[in-house]
Amino acid sequence: MKKTVSLVITMLICIMSFAQNVTQPYYLIHDYRKVAGKDLKAMLENEEHFWSKVGQLLVKEGKLTTWNVLERIAGPESEPNILFLLGIGSKQNMHDLNETFDYGAKKVLASMGKDEAFFVQRGLKLEDNRVALAVLNMANYESVEGKRNFIRMNYSKVSDVEKMHQLQGKIWGSFIKKSMTSGVVNQKTWSTSNVVSPVGSGYEWNYLTADGYTNYEDILDGGWSAKPTIPDLSEIGKLISGTGGFYKSVTWKVLMSVNNKGEFTKY
Repeated sequence: MKKTVSLVITMLICIMSFAQNVTQPYYLIHDYRKVAGKDLKAMLENEEHFWSKVGQLLVKEGKLTTWNVLERIAGPESEPNILFLLGIGSKQNMHDLNETFDYGAKKVLASMGKDEAFFVQRGLKLEDNRVALAVLNMANYESVEGKRNFIRMNYSKVSDVEKMHQLQGKIWGSFIKKSMTSGVVNQKTWSTSNVVSPVGSGYEWNYLTADGYTNYEDILDGGWSAKPTIPDLSEIGKLISGTGGFYKSVTWKVLMSVNNKGEFTKY
């Protein structure tokens, strides 16, 4: 995890230059990894027993907003299988991120016994297996009570990020919020985010919508109790490059998380 944040400082100039749509950005980091089976168990143990404690500390002190580890469900073996999803929050938190994680790691290590710290430090030397790192800005978010155990992330390339956020919030956001609140759909969260770094024509996606569910089977059919009357999405489709559809949709299982109260959960 430490190598994750060591790259962030080099991205800050890009972030400040390309952040758009909201006057007070809410930053997220997506850190995609492809971890071989032989290394996966040790890596996840290190996240659970060390980095989750760092995450709890930093959230409670207001230096992070959330901390999550997710594993891909299905899809080709060539794609990343682990996603670290970090809620950073403010521009100041992003600016301080390297120092923040160094501080948190040192404080948690100092609180451990000698033997425990030895094994943690050995685990920190594992290969990080990073595939990609992206910084996003969340612009829309809706939620209802319930556990978010699975997240379907819909990746796309859009021609006008600001307009897409506006249309998503006005058309789909209002519709899905009403549907979640009334209980006609078993979806628990919905959000939209745009990539602020890296950007440019060389990347296959710059926009993300994320749908959170309690049960995997609800993802398969959308979680609807009856066939819904979908609003007109033609204006949204016009902004998506190419076919007007998603570049790809990937389902992730939440393995462990620290919520915005600093509470750790292993799923």
